[in-house]
Amino acid sequence: MNVDQLAAEQLKDFDRQRPGSSFANPEVFLSVEQSYALQFQVAGLREQRGEQVAGYKIGCISRTMQNQLGLDSPVFGHVWQSELHASGGTLHATRFDGLAIEGEFAVRLADDVPSAQWLRRNAEVLAAGFVVIELHNYVFRGLPDRRAAELIANNAIHAGVVLPVEETPLENAEALSSATVRVLRNGELLGEAAGSELEGGPLASVVSLAEHLEKYGRRLRRGQVVLTGSPLPLWRVAVGDVIEVQCDPFGKTARVRVDD
Repeated sequence: MNVDQLAAEQLKDFDRQRPGSSFANPEVFLSVEQSYALQFQVAGLREQRGEQVAGYKIGCISRTMQNQLGLDSPVFGHVWQSELHASGGTLHATRFDGLAIEGEFAVRLADDVPSAQWLRRNAEVLAAGFVVIELHNYVFRGLPDRRAAELIANNAIHAGVVLPVEETPLENAEALSSATVRVLRNGELLGEAAGSELEGGPLASVVSLAEHLEKYGRRLRRGQVVLTGSPLPLWRVAVGDVIEVQCDPFGKTARVRVDD
């Protein structure tokens, strides 16, 4: 199966909430570079039919996760306008495949980013910082030694994001490093971690993203949201769960209920 065929199948799978069925075929084998090419090709198909890129996500930032997946760097994916959810709403579990969540820091861009080099000198472009609930289709269908390719091709298993009610202006990018994110399920604390646990801090994550996009002729744009990665693990959720992600200095709590 060539990349064009795979992209068409990936899009069909996405539409029927069954991501990555092609990877159950042991004959499907992709390198990391081919997997990103496939991800961008699917993104192009989504844009052609009128969907809008709202930003990007950074994942697998820890060395432990990278080693498990055979990677030597974080992974990146697209965030879509149609998959943004407001805090306080309800998610329907049937619209996901193996719904899981992460709590993490995100930033909003005040202007276009012409290059990663420019971003290093103009950190003030990260205009707002806040916490979000990232949503995942937490399912793998292929062989374990091909998991990295499947992860990347499936848009880094990203399936949406719950935004807080408010976003807090950032005085400087390092402010996120000193903040702590907490994840609660039904009022019970699942985990918490400081932004300083992100290797190099949130700015370094966004710079890595900008470098990645440059390889594909893309760049970060004004108003886009960037999920900077999480030092916390993924948690599976079930119908009836209420998930909250908190961080007192940065925006209101992001909160969502899971329904059937």
